[in-house]
Amino acid sequence: MKIKAAIQYGILALLLLVTFICVFTPSLLFFRIFTQYTLYIMLGLLAIGIFSFAIENQRTMMMSLICCGVLCLYLKSSSNNNIRLPIENDNPALRITHISLGNADNDYNTVIDYLLSVDADLLSFQELTPDWNTHLIERLAAKYNYVQTVTRLDQYGMGFFSKLPIENLDTIYFGQIPNLVGSVMLGGHQRCNIISCQVTPPVNQAAYVSIMDHFNFIAAYIRQLQGNTMVLGDFHLPPWAAEVQKFKEESHLQDGRRDIHTRNLDGSMSLPRIPVEHILFTDGMDCTSFAEIGNSVVGRLGITGTYQIQHEEIVQ
Repeated sequence: MKIKAAIQYGILALLLLVTFICVFTPSLLFFRIFTQYTLYIMLGLLAIGIFSFAIENQRTMMMSLICCGVLCLYLKSSSNNNIRLPIENDNPALRITHISLGNADNDYNTVIDYLLSVDADLLSFQELTPDWNTHLIERLAAKYNYVQTVTRLDQYGMGFFSKLPIENLDTIYFGQIPNLVGSVMLGGHQRCNIISCQVTPPVNQAAYVSIMDHFNFIAAYIRQLQGNTMVLGDFHLPPWAAEVQKFKEESHLQDGRRDIHTRNLDGSMSLPRIPVEHILFTDGMDCTSFAEIGNSVVGRLGITGTYQIQHEEIVQ
């Protein structure tokens, strides 16, 4: 009996420890990588709670469900806190889609046909290679008249394909990493700055330092801009990562993602995954729709959303 009790208390202590590490993550690399899977850990705790209920183990059931609830609230606090999406109105709005081409699982034309069906105002591509650039321009330029691309053989190629004129185009560099920037006018007089940002993959402790420095670089750049700003890209980190949280706080950015998307934009089912693609926006905008894009044919390509101006203010 003593051994059984010791095992049970050990399990309870382990559940508490895992939850504590997820919420208060130590700076060691192992724990940072471990907490990227907080979403799956939360679902695992829920499964443990249900299983413990079935076998009538009340202590384990209560502890696992409490820990699951704590992680659920923690994950929710890292995303958009609105329970419901704001209602669309007549204010100027932008439908924007971010695509990571490294995720594409099919041929060029199949992927491009899918993207055309999404019908966004602006397409933002990352991991844009010269081959992809050639096919995208060939198929999209007739519909998206304003194109700016930076092609590379590594993961840092990127580009904008827009139905709206893109102004103030520039490429700013953090070290050797490009960040594509530009602005569009919504409703003829509302400036919206758009920054495409992709950071170093978090493979070691030095990479996390580089990611935070990169975010600080972008935050300082945002403070110099006029009008509303959107930052989008593959950050290689989920919304609950400390680096992303600090970046959003310092740049006054919000996240359009509100929950786990188990369906893609076209209604097809998808499994929960670690969300590393982001579309962040400043406080002067609202996100009225948000969805994953992709399916079993083309792969998990990225995310899309509609963002409208909160108040009609003329930007000089």
